[in-house]
Amino acid sequence: MNISIKQLGFVPAALLILLAAMMLDNLIVSLAVIATFVIYSYFQEKNALILLFVYFPIRPFLVEFNPTLKLVGDAVIFVLLVKTVMKYRHDLRSLVKFQWFELAFFAFCFIGAVSALVSGVSITALVLQLRSFLLFYLVYYVVKRMDITKQDIARFLWATMILAVVICLHGLVEKLSLRGWLLPPTWENMPLSAINRIRIYGLIGNPNLLAYYLSFAFILTLFLRSYLQGKMVWVANIALVLYMGVWFLTYSRGTWLAFAVGLLIYIALTRHWRILRTTIVTLAAGIIFIGVPANMLASTIEASDFGQTQRSTQKQYDERDGGFTDRMRETFNDDAVEGSKRAGRLYIIKKGWTIFQDNPVIGTGFATFGDSATLNAGSPIYEDYNIEREFYSDNQYIQVIVQTGIFGVIVFAVFLLNMLYLLWNRRSELKIATVLLAVLLGSYVAGLVYNIWENDSFTLFYFAILAYVINQTRHVQSARKLAAAAE
Repeated sequence: MNISIKQLGFVPAALLILLAAMMLDNLIVSLAVIATFVIYSYFQEKNALILLFVYFPIRPFLVEFNPTLKLVGDAVIFVLLVKTVMKYRHDLRSLVKFQWFELAFFAFCFIGAVSALVSGVSITALVLQLRSFLLFYLVYYVVKRMDITKQDIARFLWATMILAVVICLHGLVEKLSLRGWLLPPTWENMPLSAINRIRIYGLIGNPNLLAYYLSFAFILTLFLRSYLQGKMVWVANIALVLYMGVWFLTYSRGTWLAFAVGLLIYIALTRHWRILRTTIVTLAAGIIFIGVPANMLASTIEASDFGQTQRSTQKQYDERDGGFTDRMRETFNDDAVEGSKRAGRLYIIKKGWTIFQDNPVIGTGFATFGDSATLNAGSPIYEDYNIEREFYSDNQYIQVIVQTGIFGVIVFAVFLLNMLYLLWNRRSELKIATVLLAVLLGSYVAGLVYNIWENDSFTLFYFAILAYVINQTRHVQSARKLAAAAE
């Protein structure tokens, strides 16, 4: 899967344009940049699709400097959707042909929207939440109807590896500068608890999202490496070690667990023990050559005058010092459990169950309990249930239960299980189908500790790869039918 530098030239060009617009922070310039991406997307839809995987992982960083740039990705997806509709306008059946999981997903969104309106959620908040669920489904819708070639896959894999390396290098700068360099001022001065100050947040602005992104980058770079030869194999190996070193420094326990579950399921399905060995060796190398030295250097820097000054703001609400062992110990100790019962995940589950009992049929609706919209717009039910702060539920299942009730739970289960069924039936036809099957099962675990289906780092990659699997297996099945007919 070697390609020329010229074929990837649009990636650094797009990054430079975005960075220039970010630094200028001028409305006219920003609108001109958005218009440029829109026009480019219309004429180069496959390149535009790849650019989504370049833009969204750094979007939080960009919009901290220039909020107008948050429209770039949405505009590109809208153009790709319009082009898809135009392409198939004479074949309407293909535009409205959906899998059962898609229909279940539509039903889930409908139930959440109707219930939200009944609960008094504002239209703005509802639209925000529907966007968070549906935006990357639209990527699935587009990719499923695209003709994807091996060259397209190669460019996608290379673009992913390049950006992941950039994100990792930036993350190490963040770590060693104690969040003092190359970050927006709001991030530099953000107070953090002792067990969060040690984590790398990255350009994504969240260690858990960064860990999910690097998990996908790791999987995709393994695929890329299998097609490389000579010195390029070592380039991929170095990238993999870099990923896992930074992945370790996110200290994202939920992602580690989900990744381990997915990996073990993949090994159980395929008996590809070499992948297990590669993962363990790469992780060990990442910890030894990246993680441990970075922690040691950061500790030395923290003891300096610069380090003390930098940490003073971050310790505003928590004067303690923390490390890896503290974060791991915090997972199970009695104080952490009691704290979780008072204001953490256990409190959210308990409070959510109380709300569900009062609204069991279709729930309280989107933008009412611990989703991304409530963080921005609040919730009309919090006062009724003495909830005094905005929070993220960090549990997809309790959120679904509260917001969509019994009906929502049923259709959401159909959504999850039908995807599992489709991938299971395609596992022998396409190698990536088995990988995605393991990823999906890992996401079931991740849903216990994250709002995984609102996670851009997960849904962008997952839906795009799912669309590719369904697209390609359809071609494989058609070819088999033609071959059988010829015989």
